[in-house]
Amino acid sequence: MHARPLATAIAVALAPGLLLIAAAAQAAPDPADARSLDSVEVKGQIFYRDRTDEPATLVYDLEYFQRFEPLTVGDMLKRVPSVAFLSDVLEYDGVRLRGLDPGYTQILINGKRVPGGGFDRSFFVDRIPAELVERIEIIRSASADRSGDAVAGSLNIVLRDGYALEGGYIRAGGLHYNDDEFEPSVSAVWGGEALGGRLLLGANAQGRRNPKQKYSQRFDEPNGELDNTEVQTDVRSGEDYSFNADYSTEVGEGRLALNAYFVRTDRLQDEDSVEFVEGIETPDNIDVVNINDLDIRTDNWSIGSEYEFPMAGGETRIRFGLAGFDDRQDELEDEFEYLRDDLPFPDDDRFTGDRVVLDIEDREFSAELRHERDVADMKLKFGVDYTRKGRDTSILSARNRFNIPDAPAPRPTIPGDFNEFEAEPGGINTIDEDRVEPFVKLNGESGALEWQVGLRYQYTDLDIFDATVE
Repeated sequence: MHARPLATAIAVALAPGLLLIAAAAQAAPDPADARSLDSVEVKGQIFYRDRTDEPATLVYDLEYFQRFEPLTVGDMLKRVPSVAFLSDVLEYDGVRLRGLDPGYTQILINGKRVPGGGFDRSFFVDRIPAELVERIEIIRSASADRSGDAVAGSLNIVLRDGYALEGGYIRAGGLHYNDDEFEPSVSAVWGGEALGGRLLLGANAQGRRNPKQKYSQRFDEPNGELDNTEVQTDVRSGEDYSFNADYSTEVGEGRLALNAYFVRTDRLQDEDSVEFVEGIETPDNIDVVNINDLDIRTDNWSIGSEYEFPMAGGETRIRFGLAGFDDRQDELEDEFEYLRDDLPFPDDDRFTGDRVVLDIEDREFSAELRHERDVADMKLKFGVDYTRKGRDTSILSARNRFNIPDAPAPRPTIPGDFNEFEAEPGGINTIDEDRVEPFVKLNGESGALEWQVGLRYQYTDLDIFDATVE
């Protein structure tokens, strides 16, 4: 019996537009086996970010992102070098540039700051659907014409405007998860001439889900004995709704632009866990059962206007904006302890119930006046930014804890009656902030060298009132 080795070929796609073909042959093929094939043509292209005249600004447009089919801005940013995230609340939340916390990264939408939650006011970018976005700009260094809040850098999310689309489309889809749940998504966008100018309308609704199974082992010391184990389920599901509108028209010698957006998040975070002593996962070794539910509804919205017109040999821009942030969170945590005595599960020994209600209302008014003109071979820009911010925070909590007697004593009602909600320390407060920021900036070129020099002065008047301090 004669065996003839076959030629083998392997094609591996390394990147778009790059194909590696490796072939190895141990013997020439038999001419009788030859077949005539149609010509095969392989085309590819490597996608790069856009190049800009600003040396400190990186721009990533739709062409860069669309091959990944992103759902949200978080999905888009995870494809961008140097961008990391704080944690994984539905996967991508607080942006971290240069390894610093989200509070040091300034989030802008259409060049304007947006209010966010938390003590650092960071904004969770994962709540903005990709359908609304025209491009993303990463500004890597400070400049006189930008706020000094951006220690790590700025991230500007530019939404689609009336010039970005002619016509419309409807897009529908869905995601199937490994816990057999299906989350649909639908979006519609239209742009064209209307009302004497250019109008764009967009809307999006999508289901979000992140199911996780966790297993932890805890030891009394490194390489020591197993102390306990924890089996945990963590399911975070919700819906995001969004709407944006952009209108622009010529008024006199200038251009008037009006824009608005609204984003709502409804989310339930359901986290349950069971702890076992000595790592023996049987009912008799159940130590603690914990049930933790967090119901979240968060709204972000903004309306703005901008008028740009020629003046005094240059271009002048006047901009006004009003942004809002409303966050309501209701948290429930019930904990059952079983091994405080010698009777194992199902005889529980103590119940602890915690309830927390968080309510934040934030309003931010902004105004800007800037002028830009050529001076010899240089470009001069100067102006002033004004921001007025008001924020009301309420954090209330209640706890109910009691021991559960052994049978045949009557079992108390669980969770029982909670006391009145009381404010957490510092949990009832108001913040009023006024900020004025005049600036001047000069750009120029000298051969192959681009340079800029500028000055920005920032004055902030901040009043904080804590109602929990007597």
